[in-house]
Amino acid sequence: MTDSQSLTHRLDRWLRRNEPYQSLNLSQAQLEKLLRQKKILVNGQKATASMRVTDQDEISLAKGFNLEALVIPERQPIEAVKPIRYTDEDLEFLKTLIIWEDEEVCVLNKPAGFAVQGGTGTRYHLDGLLQFYGKGQPFRLVHRLDKDTSGVFVVAKTLPKAVELAHAFKEHLVKKVYWAFIEGVLNPPFGSIDAPVSKGLGQSYEKIVVDKKAGKAALTEYRLIKALERDATWVELSPQTGRTHQLRVHCSYKGHPIWGDKKYGSKVKEPLCLHARQLTIPDAGSRHPLTFTAPPPLHMENILKRYKVDWQKYC
Repeated sequence: MTDSQSLTHRLDRWLRRNEPYQSLNLSQAQLEKLLRQKKILVNGQKATASMRVTDQDEISLAKGFNLEALVIPERQPIEAVKPIRYTDEDLEFLKTLIIWEDEEVCVLNKPAGFAVQGGTGTRYHLDGLLQFYGKGQPFRLVHRLDKDTSGVFVVAKTLPKAVELAHAFKEHLVKKVYWAFIEGVLNPPFGSIDAPVSKGLGQSYEKIVVDKKAGKAALTEYRLIKALERDATWVELSPQTGRTHQLRVHCSYKGHPIWGDKKYGSKVKEPLCLHARQLTIPDAGSRHPLTFTAPPPLHMENILKRYKVDWQKYC
């Protein structure tokens, strides 16, 4: 065996030094993703980034995969993003959202379209506004609510309360009730949806999907509140587990996507019609659970008016 044959390299380093991979300037994360997806093979077999290879090994692309289709944009210098400055008007807005506040918790009616936390392209969010409102007293998030979902949202104001509430959410001790408008007529009018879910793969990687083989347990109880003619049903949804997008996935799985939920199959041109109507949390101090409710957002209230329905008669 010659020296060149015996010399070994880590696969990820070999890829960075040899064409056509070298010219793409792949990051470590991109390389590892391609290897996990079996897009790059060693001697026809799945490989890992740390696998040792020689120049005699056959490094190839998976059948049908076109490396040229992988566009790696040139890295641009990251400009410093100035933190947003909240104003007195923002504080007045926040105060209109507060349902209840004491020394331990703050409960709000989060508007639809208002992000709970910051992220890529999201600078104005509830978390930042709460920190500004607290003036040095940290508000601690203990659960989540999708950006386009409205309704009851509770925040802890002390560390002990944050620990208590986080435990309650994790152990499913918090009772949640949602209102939603779904496509079609719900039949039977009450029941449960027991369908495990997991994060999708491939083209559906940004979606949650029903996965009966490898998914995590997900259970939703439901009941019909009122049929809105033949094209929609107003329902109450009670998640017994807390999976990401659980209600949206379960409704779509049953053939009744939530109005406005394009990601999960809705063809209705409305904002997402999903509202966290009620939240019941245990309270260690009083030993009696605390229940908070929030009126539906304006777009859902207007839809009910369109069907000549007074939502307050169904509370």
